[in-house]
Parts: sequence; C-alpha cells; structure tokens
Amino acid sequence: MNARNWLEKAKSEKFAIGAFNVDNLEIFKAVVAGALAKKSPVMMEFSDGEVKFLELNNIVDLVKNAEEEYGINILLNLDHSPDQAKVEEAIEAGFELIHYDGSKTPYEENVEICKAIIPKAHEKGLTVEGEIDHIAGSSNVHKEQITFDEIKEGFTKPEKAKEFVTETGVDIFAAFFGNVHGVYPVQPSIDIDLLKKIREAFPDTFLSMHGGSGISDSEVRQAIEIGKIVKINVNTEMRKAFREGLEKALKENPDEYAVYKIMPDVISGVQKVVEHKIDVFGSAGKI
Repeated sequence: MNARNWLEKAKSEKFAIGAFNVDNLEIFKAVVAGALAKKSPVMMEFSDGEVKFLELNNIVDLVKNAEEEYGINILLNLDHSPDQAKVEEAIEAGFELIHYDGSKTPYEENVEICKAIIPKAHEKGLTVEGEIDHIAGSSNVHKEQITFDEIKEGFTKPEKAKEFVTETGVDIFAAFFGNVHGVYPVQPSIDIDLLKKIREAFPDTFLSMHGGSGISDSEVRQAIEIGKIVKINVNTEMRKAFREGLEKALKENPDEYAVYKIMPDVISGVQKVVEHKIDVFGSAGKI
C-alpha cells in the first residue's frame, strides 16, 4: 500500500502511524527492529539537517533495502523542509511523503509554493503535508520550562487553516493544539477541544501531530480517537534514549574501540521507545 492508502486505513480504523526521525544508522536499525517486532507500518522521516548528514540517495537506498529484506512497510517522509528546491529533490529521489514547512514565510508565499509542489508530488502518487503555524520548542531535552504564551502563539486557528487547506489542496495538515517540539520538565497539555474544531473545519484532510515526545499516552489516544490524528512525529524521546544508552555503554566498556560492539544495547534502548509508541498509536499488528 502507498502512503495515502495507509493514512486512509489509519483514519478509518482509528490508529496513527509513527513518524520517527532518523539521524544515524543506529536509530534507523532501531526503527526497523521495532516495526518488525510489532508488525507495524512506520514512517521514517528526515529533516533537512538529517538529509544533509546522511545524504538523500543513501536514505532512499537504506529504506528500500530494509523493506525488501524484512518485508515491512516503511513510508519515507521529508520532515519540516522550508526549501522548495530540496522538497523537489526529495520528490524526484523517491520519498513518499513530503512536508513543506512554509510557516516562517508570508502566508501568500506559503500557499503559492504549496500549489507549485503539490502537482509534482501528486503526479508521482505522493502525499504532501503543509502548515501555517510555527510549532514551539525544539527537538531536545529542555531544562527550562516553555511558557504558555510561546505555545499559544502557534495554536492553529481552524478557519484560517481551512482557508489554507482549501486554497492549496494539501493532503495532510500539521495541526498545533498544545503539542510542542521537545521534552520539558512539565509537559504542556494538549487542547482536545481545539483539535475537535480543527477536525470539524476540514474533515476530509488528514491531520498530523508533531511533537509526539513527552505527551502522555492517554492524551495521545484522545488525539487519535477524537481528532482522528493519523500521523504522529517522534524524535526527542529516541534521541534521549540513544544518548543515555551510548553514555552507559561507553562507561561500561572503557577499553572498547570497536564501536559496533557497544551499539546493540544502544539500539535496543531506542527500539523500546519505538515499540512503546507503536503500541500507544494502535498500529501494532496492522501488517
């Protein structure tokens, strides 16, 4: 099944597909292992920085090889790209989902770029995600607390979002209703009532939830069941598990210089995060 088929299945059966950011081979292996263990579809997504580090064609080949070897469904997503040229490169390279992030550009320019990108993506059977509001925070483990004013600044306004969706024809809309990038000492709560209003404003468009790290499992389930969220992005919790696992492995193996020998436990730690998210999202056993 292609990305649209999976998103339609997720919407009708009330589950979400985890969109896991990958910035090294170990996290890639952890996502593959988690998907295989849980018999779940997954999205692997790469931001512009991650694409620059791993390189576009390498990413496409890694995903194709894993799908063929393990018989799992990996949907390849370009995440939060603000660059039209890089978006078009990803379309040509073989990505299945394209997220153009025009939230920092003037609204009309955002619309025009989306309208230029979407036909090129649709011609190849790809899906396009768009956004108009800039999500607060960053994909990190924060010691400082995020303020309500920072969060509220990026809340989606249902009527404005409906206008954007109608003008552009995006397949997926990135909705912000209290979700933030990163993990904080006290994680903000999501606004389910606002999500319901967003869902009602354009019921035929898929909705994504960025900032899937740190949100309580119960709130995530509400977002899926009530708001019909079908795509949930996860990054920070995996990065945290990777770093903590690596630090532990290095401490326990001070004389080991063959890096691959200390990585299995690191990968396992990230895999546990992936598997837990899959269970919460309800996508286990869907393959």
